[in-house]
Amino acid sequence: MNRLSLLLTALVAVPASLQAAWPDGTLFTAPFGPGGTWNLYQAVSKPMTWTEAQSAAERLVDPLGKTGKPGHLVCISSAAENMFVYQRVQGFYIWTGLTDNEKRGGKEARDDRNGGWHWITGEPYTFQSWRSYEPNEMEATGEDAVSIGASGRWLDMPNGADGQTENKQASMIEWETRSPEPVAGAVKLERVLPEKWSVDLSAWKGEVIGEGPWTVMSSVGLDTFSIQTVAQGLDEQIHAMQTAFRMPRLNYHVEHITLFAGGWVEIKDFPAFPMRAGPCGALHVAKVKLDKPGTWSINVHGDDYFAVRFPGHKWKSVRGLAGIDPLDAETMYYECESADGCGIGVIDLPAGESTIEVMLGNRVNDSMIQVLAAPGEQTMDGSTDQWRLPGHKAAGDLAWPGVSSKGWTVIRKKPPVGAKPMEKLMDGMALPENAPAVTAEGVEKINYIDSDGASDIEFPNPVELPGDEPGPQDQFVVMAQAELVIPRDGLYHIGIQSDSRCALRIADQQWLRIIRDTSYHVKVEGDTIHTENPDRKSTNGQLFAEIELKKGSYTIEAFYVNVKGPTSLAVFGAPAGYAPRLLAKDGAKIEPDIDGLPLVMPAK
Repeated sequence: MNRLSLLLTALVAVPASLQAAWPDGTLFTAPFGPGGTWNLYQAVSKPMTWTEAQSAAERLVDPLGKTGKPGHLVCISSAAENMFVYQRVQGFYIWTGLTDNEKRGGKEARDDRNGGWHWITGEPYTFQSWRSYEPNEMEATGEDAVSIGASGRWLDMPNGADGQTENKQASMIEWETRSPEPVAGAVKLERVLPEKWSVDLSAWKGEVIGEGPWTVMSSVGLDTFSIQTVAQGLDEQIHAMQTAFRMPRLNYHVEHITLFAGGWVEIKDFPAFPMRAGPCGALHVAKVKLDKPGTWSINVHGDDYFAVRFPGHKWKSVRGLAGIDPLDAETMYYECESADGCGIGVIDLPAGESTIEVMLGNRVNDSMIQVLAAPGEQTMDGSTDQWRLPGHKAAGDLAWPGVSSKGWTVIRKKPPVGAKPMEKLMDGMALPENAPAVTAEGVEKINYIDSDGASDIEFPNPVELPGDEPGPQDQFVVMAQAELVIPRDGLYHIGIQSDSRCALRIADQQWLRIIRDTSYHVKVEGDTIHTENPDRKSTNGQLFAEIELKKGSYTIEAFYVNVKGPTSLAVFGAPAGYAPRLLAKDGAKIEPDIDGLPLVMPAK
């Protein structure tokens, strides 16, 4: 069958249902017990309050008779287990066994992600996946229960008891079978990628279209029920394809039909191969060649599913929303249908050649993939400004923006006593001049948290807000101003990150376009970009936009309003096309560019 016939067949084979749900009550087994042992799980789509769901689990003895023990709401110890639960329960929200209720062993946490939360089994609370402005105890009667929502992120909700609102959701039950083998009679969790692809794209000798170090094959009309079905469908189809594609970089989106979160640098280009806004997938393969062994960090942003593997080499660690396949330590993956699925994996690579495989799976709407790499062990997007697209060649020098030697002036204000609580960005902007305030002068950079209510951070070593008090704080405004210094004429990407409502202004200058918006609510108004409460599918509030500036100085202002919940705030910038650094005092510099992770150009 030729390539055109395969494409037409795939187009008419699009599944009627994008995701056929697992039947309610399905039993699963997965290796998330201590030491990789296999536990038993059951999906429960019937909506119940957290208290009702936990009580129902406690009344249900292991249905396969392996332990004779009652169940409990699922307790999650890794990103892989979090994704496993999210993918197998019918329901937008899914109850977990995490609580800060004193009767259940917890302690009131309010906005604090680290203090007071307790798994119902008493097992260690070592993994968390909160939404940016969660936990926040928005309900006046309390929110003592935790559920998984969009993108696999957590939020606190009322537990339906102890005077709290009755909020009814789906759930998952877990039994501590701790079996050395998969539990017989339950659906077994399978590895994400096939052990070996049916086609070795790293050694492809057939027809190719395009040029570049990445060799790619793709297919539309795949079964996108899970990341495993995408991989299986690709593997079944690519062995019959006669043509592969070549790409210069892995930094593209399929169709520019929506404003999606995007990656840490600008997402460029459309793919030359057949992908579309709907169920589809692609396998990208390249060869890495290093002069000496070393540790590298691989930074991936993807929509919806992605998996990255260096065959023969195990990941040392993975951070962000992605995780390591519990059945294949060579595979890092994400499968929670988010336009900002993200993960950073750390791996040791040998001298000589290694293969890198990147699979992308899309369920609905637009799709994108970005793969960056940096030397050393990195733990977050902003941990280094050395992220480069693999194969990148140094382009002379780079002009980095910064702020003047005066640093930042930061003012933190509170509404006056008796004032109406703030709900919107404009409420904070309307605070009177005489509102209670704390001022800090000569601040080196904007990288703040509330010490006891810290949200997602993009840059390491954030500091406490000016005037920070013990305990998590709500209802305050942060205003920061500085003299932005631009070392030479050019295009720049300047941005702000927070948990929620924020704005950024470069006085009297026109923003050209948005590069990244993780809130999905960005607005551009003249010299100001801003966002309100992030959309429920978002990961945090981060705006990164392009602007053309001449060499010189400009007034830059950042504005943040905390209504309720954790806090983070950072302001950053970069020459267009590069990962940013914080806009720091005396930080404007012209520095040499660096090469990216070296890739081998395939023979023609």
